[in-house]
Amino acid sequence: MPHDPNDKAQHWHEPAGTRKAGFGEFAKQPTPYDAWMESEGIPVFRGIGISKVQNLPLMPWKRTGGRGHFIQLYGTETKWGCYVVEIPPGGALNPEKHMYEEIFLVVEGRGTTEVWIEGEPKKHVFEWQKGSMFSIPMNAMHRLVNATSGGCLLLGGTTAPNVLNQLNNVGAVFDNPYIFRDRFDGSDDFFKAKDDIEPDPVRAYALDWRKKSFINNMLALQ
Repeated sequence: MPHDPNDKAQHWHEPAGTRKAGFGEFAKQPTPYDAWMESEGIPVFRGIGISKVQNLPLMPWKRTGGRGHFIQLYGTETKWGCYVVEIPPGGALNPEKHMYEEIFLVVEGRGTTEVWIEGEPKKHVFEWQKGSMFSIPMNAMHRLVNATSGGCLLLGGTTAPNVLNQLNNVGAVFDNPYIFRDRFDGSDDFFKAKDDIEPDPVRAYALDWRKKSFINNMLALQ
């Protein structure tokens, strides 16, 4: 068929003589994690880096009860997810649990986190401030509370891309009843502040979050 250079639609032409058929262009198909981010109804920012998370606009996030946005850095797709969430002044986020790892860095504000095993009355409560870093045990119920009348902003890093892409089922991730007692045994000192760095035995440069769940001030560490 004759080729119209003004026609933007893609055509395949039978190669003739020394002419090649050309190269097709294929759009990247969204992963289950990509689809889930879009379904959450908040912005998704993609790039090689973010200069300052406070500069990115926040939108109401129905599931969490706060405002937020996702950040997906190039090269981390399918491996590591990231988001920013704002806790309402004097308020709290909705309680939740999930089948992926999650680590929070407090960007602004101060407050408390409640962690508990679903179906059990005991709650673990610890305070945090700007610069604090803490992890949430796998599939443990938790709630973040803003202790001030001002802004409270947290940066969350998760393994959600890996888990959602493998399971491809949102219910299995957020409504799974399994309790990981080897990850969170309910001991009283589980969230005791520790400001010394204990390296991971495999990745010596990384923090071992299996032995450390709360660091009071990451900014003071050398």
